[in-house]
Amino acid sequence: MTLEECYARMGGNYMDVKQRLRSEKLIDKFVRKFLDDPSFVQYEAALQAKDDRSAFMALHTLKGVSQNLGMESLYEAVKEDCELFRSGWSDEAAENADALRAVYDTTCQAIREYIR
Repeated sequence: MTLEECYARMGGNYMDVKQRLRSEKLIDKFVRKFLDDPSFVQYEAALQAKDDRSAFMALHTLKGVSQNLGMESLYEAVKEDCELFRSGWSDEAAENADALRAVYDTTCQAIREYIR
Protein backbone atom coordinates (compact mmCIF):
# COMPACT_ATOMS: atom_id res chain seq x y z
CA MET A 1 0.00 0.00 0.00
CA THR A 2 1.29 3.45 -0.82
CA LEU A 3 1.04 6.40 1.52
CA GLU A 4 -1.52 7.98 -0.79
CA GLU A 5 -3.62 4.79 -0.64
CA CYS A 6 -3.33 4.85 3.14
CA TYR A 7 -4.76 8.36 3.17
CA ALA A 8 -7.61 7.32 0.88
CA ARG A 9 -8.44 4.40 3.18
CA MET A 10 -8.48 6.59 6.30
CA GLY A 11 -10.50 9.36 4.68
CA GLY A 12 -7.59 11.76 4.62
CA ASN A 13 -6.37 14.38 2.20
CA TYR A 14 -2.94 13.29 1.01
CA MET A 15 -2.48 16.12 -1.47
CA ASP A 16 -3.19 18.74 1.19
CA VAL A 17 -0.66 17.34 3.64
CA LYS A 18 1.87 16.86 0.82
CA GLN A 19 1.57 20.56 -0.06
CA ARG A 20 2.17 21.52 3.57
CA LEU A 21 4.94 19.10 4.49
CA ARG A 22 6.43 18.89 0.97
CA SER A 23 8.10 15.54 1.55
CA GLU A 24 6.65 12.04 1.49
CA LYS A 25 9.47 10.98 3.80
CA LEU A 26 8.36 13.56 6.39
CA ILE A 27 4.70 12.57 6.04
CA ASP A 28 5.69 8.93 6.47
CA LYS A 29 7.63 9.78 9.63
CA PHE A 30 4.71 11.60 11.26
CA VAL A 31 2.09 9.08 10.16
CA ARG A 32 4.11 6.31 11.81
CA LYS A 33 4.47 8.39 14.99
CA PHE A 34 0.70 8.91 15.08
CA LEU A 35 0.24 5.34 16.31
CA ASP A 36 2.22 6.25 19.45
CA ASP A 37 0.29 9.45 20.17
CA PRO A 38 -1.35 9.04 23.61
CA SER A 39 -4.20 11.50 23.02
CA PHE A 40 -6.95 8.99 22.27
CA VAL A 41 -6.02 6.76 25.21
CA GLN A 42 -6.03 9.86 27.43
CA TYR A 43 -9.46 10.79 26.07
CA GLU A 44 -10.87 7.36 26.89
CA ALA A 45 -9.42 7.52 30.41
CA ALA A 46 -10.96 10.96 30.89
CA LEU A 47 -14.35 9.62 29.78
CA GLN A 48 -14.11 6.81 32.32
CA ALA A 49 -13.28 9.33 35.04
CA LYS A 50 -15.90 11.82 33.79
CA ASP A 51 -13.12 14.40 33.67
CA ASP A 52 -14.34 17.00 31.20
CA ARG A 53 -11.17 19.12 31.28
CA SER A 54 -8.90 16.17 30.50
CA ALA A 55 -11.31 14.94 27.81
CA PHE A 56 -11.23 18.37 26.21
CA MET A 57 -7.43 18.62 26.36
CA ALA A 58 -6.94 15.15 24.87
CA LEU A 59 -9.42 15.82 22.08
CA HIS A 60 -7.94 19.25 21.42
CA THR A 61 -4.51 17.69 20.98
CA LEU A 62 -5.89 14.94 18.74
CA LYS A 63 -7.76 17.54 16.72
CA GLY A 64 -4.56 19.45 16.03
CA VAL A 65 -2.54 16.38 15.16
CA SER A 66 -5.21 15.01 12.83
CA GLN A 67 -5.67 18.37 11.13
CA ASN A 68 -1.94 18.89 10.62
CA LEU A 69 -1.58 15.39 9.16
CA GLY A 70 -4.56 15.79 6.81
CA MET A 71 -6.58 13.04 8.51
CA GLU A 72 -9.85 14.70 7.58
CA SER A 73 -12.35 12.06 8.69
CA LEU A 74 -10.73 11.83 12.11
CA TYR A 75 -10.38 15.60 12.37
CA GLU A 76 -14.08 16.16 11.65
CA ALA A 77 -15.15 13.54 14.19
CA VAL A 78 -12.83 14.90 16.89
CA LYS A 79 -13.64 18.55 16.20
CA GLU A 80 -17.30 18.05 16.99
CA ASP A 81 -16.73 16.34 20.33
CA CYS A 82 -13.91 18.69 21.31
CA GLU A 83 -16.24 21.66 21.01
CA LEU A 84 -18.89 19.89 23.07
CA PHE A 85 -16.40 19.38 25.92
CA ARG A 86 -15.02 22.92 25.70
CA SER A 87 -17.53 24.29 28.21
CA GLY A 88 -17.76 21.29 30.55
CA TRP A 89 -19.01 17.74 30.67
CA SER A 90 -21.00 16.70 27.61
CA ASP A 91 -23.26 13.66 27.72
CA GLU A 92 -23.75 14.07 23.98
CA ALA A 93 -20.02 13.84 23.29
CA ALA A 94 -19.61 10.95 25.73
CA GLU A 95 -22.41 9.07 23.95
CA ASN A 96 -20.56 9.65 20.67
CA ALA A 97 -17.42 7.90 21.97
CA ASP A 98 -18.12 4.67 20.06
CA ALA A 99 -18.52 6.52 16.76
CA LEU A 100 -15.32 8.46 17.40
CA ARG A 101 -13.55 5.21 18.32
CA ALA A 102 -14.64 3.70 14.99
CA VAL A 103 -13.13 6.57 13.00
CA TYR A 104 -9.96 6.47 15.10
CA ASP A 105 -9.67 2.69 14.62
CA THR A 106 -10.15 3.05 10.85
CA THR A 107 -7.35 5.61 10.76
CA CYS A 108 -4.99 3.44 12.82
CA GLN A 109 -5.82 0.32 10.81
CA ALA A 110 -5.02 2.12 7.54
CA ILE A 111 -1.66 3.19 8.98
CA ARG A 112 -0.87 -0.31 10.24
CA GLU A 113 -1.63 -1.76 6.81
CA TYR A 114 0.58 0.89 5.22
CA ILE A 115 3.59 0.17 7.44
CA ARG A 116 3.44 -3.63 7.01
